[in-house]
Amino acid sequence: MTENILYSDLLDIWFADHRLRIAASTSYGYEKTLPYIKKYFNGIFVSDITSEMIYDFIQILKEEMAPTSARRYCNMINLSLNYAVKYHYIYYNPAWDVTFPRRERKEIKPFTEEEVYLLMETQGEKWVKDAIVISFRTGMRPGEIYALKWSDINFAQRFISVQCAISRANSSTVLKATKTAAGVRRIDMDSKLTAYLMQMHEGAEGIYLFPGQKREYRVPWNLSTYLKDMCNRAGIPPRNFYSLRHTHATVSMAHGLHPKVIQERMGHSDCKITMETYSHVAPTLQQEAVRIWNEI
Repeated sequence: MTENILYSDLLDIWFADHRLRIAASTSYGYEKTLPYIKKYFNGIFVSDITSEMIYDFIQILKEEMAPTSARRYCNMINLSLNYAVKYHYIYYNPAWDVTFPRRERKEIKPFTEEEVYLLMETQGEKWVKDAIVISFRTGMRPGEIYALKWSDINFAQRFISVQCAISRANSSTVLKATKTAAGVRRIDMDSKLTAYLMQMHEGAEGIYLFPGQKREYRVPWNLSTYLKDMCNRAGIPPRNFYSLRHTHATVSMAHGLHPKVIQERMGHSDCKITMETYSHVAPTLQQEAVRIWNEI
């Protein structure tokens, strides 16, 4: 066993190593979280941390913050103590005996097809409306859309090559690999999207679909704010931009597209994620199954 150290010192050692393997945006979130953990475990040696201490800390987290934030704190404690085991500061991770808060399933609020077409008829910024069309017809994430280069669009074979995304950490932005390995993908385009992008391409300047003023690419600051304003003008319930991604999946599933194909278009790492996220569309699929078997 190596020399015992304070947990706050171990956190610094672990984070200096861990941040080399995570996205800048994730690193930024962790960096803001560290002081709160250090404050709670101030003056405590790594070897003295017990599962009861961690459990008590979790109860405080539940009272003071949203479940998503609490899970980040819990994850950091578990990862840092795993690091302590790996490098022999301790022999056993006390966090292994603690049940961490489960990830709560977020309510999916997609648009209807009619609402999307209403949005497209509503006054709004062109860089927002163009992204609405792309997200609705492909299911791409906002960061992926605004990172698109014209070289990623294959007009001849009608597909989009998704290779990177814009990552934001505080006021800085970087282009990075997609959220998961499955995020690097090919999305075939329908004829309407192909025609729409060809029209966008006419007279386009720069290498990006959405050029910026300070950078080569536009950073979609306040994108959801613009969209919610458009929703209000169109007389439909306001939702964030991510709802358009959900709309692509639910519309595709409702029209009978195979979940595996939807998974590939969305860039999910597993088909199970797709089915769990959009399980509320399952009754439509069941009805389609009955219709098919009625004809057999």
